[in-house]
Amino acid sequence: MLANAPRAGFARRLAAIIYDILILAALVMLAAGVAMLLVQLLVWAGLVNLSGYSDIADYLNTGLRRWLYFMYLVAVILGFYVYFWCKAGQTLGMRAWRIVVVQQNGQPLTPLQALARALLAGFGLGNFWLWLRWGKGLALQDQLTASQMVVISKEHSKSLNVHQNAR
Repeated sequence: MLANAPRAGFARRLAAIIYDILILAALVMLAAGVAMLLVQLLVWAGLVNLSGYSDIADYLNTGLRRWLYFMYLVAVILGFYVYFWCKAGQTLGMRAWRIVVVQQNGQPLTPLQALARALLAGFGLGNFWLWLRWGKGLALQDQLTASQMVVISKEHSKSLNVHQNAR
């Protein structure tokens, strides 16, 4: 059924990305807060010394810790997409715009496919491929991961409740 559904266009994809950015901003702030709390706990335990640093953020953004912290935040963002794409086929922004990402045969994405898709999307820039290959309905990340983003009906959207399918 989903294999033959109409493919999502650029505007619908962009609208879903904007919704997801708002959710991701809150998620990244939460993840940053957890990291800072962890450092504060280490300071209280006497395992970390903040002398020479103006605050915890300065400590986290110095030297090798800067890259570890950055990779942690990137992992949170990638984890968001992989989790939702594998469990329900859609993020919350995609649900609002009634689009689902599936394999070309209509099956759900595998975790490896979802991760590759998130990395290849290039923060949404892969969607500009839709304009280069006009009429195909496949973004760069779609073509490289053998997936597609399709539009679903309102009835089908109600049956794909993210909270029911997520574990």
